[in-house]
Amino acid sequence: MRRVFALSAVICVLIVAQIASASGYVVILKNGHKIRCKEVMEVVGDMAYITLVTGTVTSYPLTQINLIETERYNQQGLGDAVEIEELSIINEVLPTPTPRGPLGNFVTLDSMERNPELKTNLAPTATPTPGIRLQTYPYHDERVTRAFEKVFNDEKLYLYHTSGGTKQGYFFVQAVTDSEEEVFHALETVCHAFFLIRAADPTIAPEVVELQMVQTSRKAAGTFRITPEDAAGLLNGTTSVQNFYIRNVIF
Repeated sequence: MRRVFALSAVICVLIVAQIASASGYVVILKNGHKIRCKEVMEVVGDMAYITLVTGTVTSYPLTQINLIETERYNQQGLGDAVEIEELSIINEVLPTPTPRGPLGNFVTLDSMERNPELKTNLAPTATPTPGIRLQTYPYHDERVTRAFEKVFNDEKLYLYHTSGGTKQGYFFVQAVTDSEEEVFHALETVCHAFFLIRAADPTIAPEVVELQMVQTSRKAAGTFRITPEDAAGLLNGTTSVQNFYIRNVIF
């Protein structure tokens, strides 16, 4: 009986330890190394500040951190309780994106010409987030679609689909992004387009833009519901694109 009780106690301790461990935050470096953290990392400039489980604060250059895999993993709610065998180890360090210049000013939405040749023929992919996906119907105002396409063309964001979103006033964009640099470029471009369209004609601009980014391999790279305030914050420099990704991404 004592042995059974002792064994039960050990099992309980292991379960509690695993649950406590699962509540942690894990930062994944581009070489595949995992760092257990006490809280979500903070990005300042080109550095990421990390509070270790011991309470010690350390920093790493953003170029060494795989932000996409870090956020994908942490949103699974696993913490550091299990190994991350399914994550790819990336040996090539991608360049840190530099701030982009202004996209220019538009007089009216009707002046933006349509560029149908920009649309990719890639099949749309299923979203990991329920509800946010490419719909079978276009956005209800074609002028808005033309305006987004004009900005995407100017900013060289070519591989995308657009449609209506999950609500009447929501605009949806699915962009193909195969690197961290492309993810940040797509995020900045969509936010800039949203901001400019609302400035040009707020009466017909979308209430929210839903952005889904996927790799050519169909692996999710991040899903977002972007409000006008979100777009403005990224545009005016209130938050960096890296922090914006960390705080707003939905997988």
